[in-house]
Amino acid sequence: MKARVLHGLLRIRPRLGAWLMAAMVTAMGTPPVLAQVPSLDARLRLAVENEPLEEVVRTLRRYSGANIVVLEGGASPVSLELNDVHWRDALDYAAELARCSVDESASGVIEISRPPYLSDYNFKDAPLRDVIENIARVAGANVIISPEVKGQVTLRLAEVPWRDALDVLCMTLGYSVVEERRGILRVADPATLEKQLVTRSYQLRYLRPRGNYVPVIQSEFVEGAAAPPTSIEDDFTVLQALEKALSPLGMLDFIDSQNVIILRDTPQVQDVVQEILRRLDVEPVQVYVDVKFVSTTEGALLNLGVDYGDAGPMASMSGGQIPITFPFDLAGGNGFEDGMIVNNNGGPWSDENLNVGSTVFPDTIFGALNFTQFQATLRLLQRDSSTEVIQAPKIVTLDGREATIFVGETIRYAEAKTEQGQAGGLSLSVTEAANSPVEVGFQLLIRPHVVPGTERIELEVIPKETSLSGTGSSALAPQGFDVFTLGASGLEGSIALPRTRSSTLVTNMMLDSGQTAVIGGLTTDSEAKSESRVPLLSSIPLLGELFKHETDTEDRRSLMIFITPTILHGREDAQRILSEELERRDRRLREELDALIDGVMLEEEAGPEADPWQGPPALPVAVPQVVEDHVFPAEQGAAAEPEGESGDQ
Repeated sequence: MKARVLHGLLRIRPRLGAWLMAAMVTAMGTPPVLAQVPSLDARLRLAVENEPLEEVVRTLRRYSGANIVVLEGGASPVSLELNDVHWRDALDYAAELARCSVDESASGVIEISRPPYLSDYNFKDAPLRDVIENIARVAGANVIISPEVKGQVTLRLAEVPWRDALDVLCMTLGYSVVEERRGILRVADPATLEKQLVTRSYQLRYLRPRGNYVPVIQSEFVEGAAAPPTSIEDDFTVLQALEKALSPLGMLDFIDSQNVIILRDTPQVQDVVQEILRRLDVEPVQVYVDVKFVSTTEGALLNLGVDYGDAGPMASMSGGQIPITFPFDLAGGNGFEDGMIVNNNGGPWSDENLNVGSTVFPDTIFGALNFTQFQATLRLLQRDSSTEVIQAPKIVTLDGREATIFVGETIRYAEAKTEQGQAGGLSLSVTEAANSPVEVGFQLLIRPHVVPGTERIELEVIPKETSLSGTGSSALAPQGFDVFTLGASGLEGSIALPRTRSSTLVTNMMLDSGQTAVIGGLTTDSEAKSESRVPLLSSIPLLGELFKHETDTEDRRSLMIFITPTILHGREDAQRILSEELERRDRRLREELDALIDGVMLEEEAGPEADPWQGPPALPVAVPQVVEDHVFPAEQGAAAEPEGESGDQ
């Protein structure tokens, strides 16, 4: 068979395509493109040329998962080329080319048969009952005509299915054709049929009213909160739409516990309701969103000059270091000071015989200047730091449903109140603040919308990162908090309050399934400069630079977000995503454990007497990930050849 069902815009060689896909997936850290799975909402591109209808039906059955039975006309050749159509529309068109009809039973089984065609069928002013009987005789159908059916008709038909001709013929004169059990057709007046009501039940699979327990999404980007429904009729809009399709005598009931609709109405209305539910009650598409939130911080610190500390330069008097000789004469010039100047004999006596009491005096120099407490540090230091904080949340949600995830902690804080007592004094009280608690961490709010019939996703995404930015570093004010002092009349108190810093991005984008988008560009630059100097001395040209100290700090914070949505067409895709994520984590833990064991073994082999410095530790070698190839649908009729290989790339 030459039928080709293409799901990609580009078809490349299998081995080269597998290598390129593995490289892209490994580089971006995103899951591989998922293969098409059977879905009743599948859309495809179909190109066949002179192929049997049975082969086309087999292809559509594989991609839709529907129960399709070919009763007649399976060998009829079909040639067509369709682009981005629903599988059911492709089936109807292919059956029409093969001169077949498509009928769906109440159980969901689709039957393809070849009805008789009316060729060169002409009547002029013929009684309606005679024409109906003639059509039934040609088609071999069982038809019952009500007594009220009468009139005359003129028609000319060529190559028309008999059932289509019968329906249009009766509709022209205001009558209806109703199919009863065993395929028996009944032609009657619609007014009569309205009094002949039938009851049918419809089991809903995916459609259901909103539950009494609804999630509350706390975010400043969500307007209001979802409230529980007041009644099923008011909340379940599907029931409201079906009620508008009922006849005046029709009745519709809904059993909430069984999720079943019971409808009592005419057979025509039953057929309309069945078709509506067939289109609406389909499996919803899920979207798997992989987000990497990267926040980088680059800091530059420059200290230049002489730092004298907070107290500045200091000078004090002490002895024995820098003697001042003027106006004394240390050479022994028989002056009055000779008996008071220190000498090597242990006292202020030029002759030790003058010390009758043998008193020992400490060595003393009058007028010594001490600069030993002069503290100065010459700094010429520039330090750069770069940090990277990565959050990688992953979340799965239904098409059109919002979802959020928060990773972080909740911090409570207090507020102080000052009250005046009965005696006139002030009293301080501490209670939890009105805006407490504050949430610090990462929050992601998303709402995807899958464009019907495509692999494209319209995505609303709001990532937000909040962190503490206070300057506190004590027991009263932990890191991230600031201290505030309040009070009066000798009654003062201190309280620590958090200071937060947030990075938020609100955007809408259009992405293909499995495509990675980089959003961000939020950069915050902060610069702080401080200078300390010694008065007067710092004003001396050139030398004054030794009495100055400058500090220049620059910080730059950047926010980048990598987001990859992937459409999950069924439980097979969801199971595949989960298996790949578990395998990736298991492989990463195994690599880290192997690297740790290898490091311990190297230390044991080196021995205790070996040189302690063996160079930098060897980095663990990352094992390439095993990435499955994206298998394109094989062309029918061609030789069975694998589209790709699985294994280490």
